[in-house]
Amino acid sequence: MFEYALVLALRNRGFHIQIDTSYYDFFQMHNGYELERVFGIKECLISKQGFHMYWLRTLHKFRPRCFYKVDELHYDESVLNNSKGYLFGYWQDERYFYDIKEQVRDIFSFKIIDDENIKISQRMQLCNSVSLHIRRGDYASFGMTIINEDYYEKAVKIINSKVVSPTYYIFSDDIDASKDMADKLGIQYEIIDLNRKENSYKDMFLMSQCKHNIIANSSFSWWGAWLNNNVEKMVIAPRIWDAKKLDFHPQCDSWILL
Repeated sequence: MFEYALVLALRNRGFHIQIDTSYYDFFQMHNGYELERVFGIKECLISKQGFHMYWLRTLHKFRPRCFYKVDELHYDESVLNNSKGYLFGYWQDERYFYDIKEQVRDIFSFKIIDDENIKISQRMQLCNSVSLHIRRGDYASFGMTIINEDYYEKAVKIINSKVVSPTYYIFSDDIDASKDMADKLGIQYEIIDLNRKENSYKDMFLMSQCKHNIIANSSFSWWGAWLNNNVEKMVIAPRIWDAKKLDFHPQCDSWILL
């Protein structure tokens, strides 16, 4: 989603952009490329496995001028003025698409939501709902930074001090650990555990329907909070996104960093 938001920003500046999804096909991360299925986005995609990926990896080694990658996940304004080349990176920063953020919100509009998830979203609108995202499973296997319980304790304390009778909707890939943490925190909560595999994106939809958000160091819950249209929302985010890149945190200015 960050990558496509950058595509839209570059097109808005008059650049002709094609999208290469072969990286997702090759590594088969999560559910792969889902923008068309989830948001109805129609694109002519470049998707060639095998030799195509070998060419990209070889090209990356030599770093020719036509190849542009931000290795450290830091915002680089020059990307927005790069008229030629192959862009390879994550581009996790709202500043890349800040000028067209309303267009991005319109594009990332969920198309197919079933009745059960609609009913949950309606319950969320009737209370002071707070999404709380705990991501552990795949992060542990990838060696990614896992946010500790101290962060969630502080985040819940802030929410409880400002929101009357909040109800926490917990999203996680480790349900047992999440229940234990929620019980320790002494909060009123509901575990969301119905959206698996190809339906996982519906959790992002539900996050966006909550009135407030406590996110993990995850682009998944980042987008769930960013797409939340509540004008009075509070979003609490981890200050350290990645322990290996201490100064990287793609949060918005109005969000509370802990």
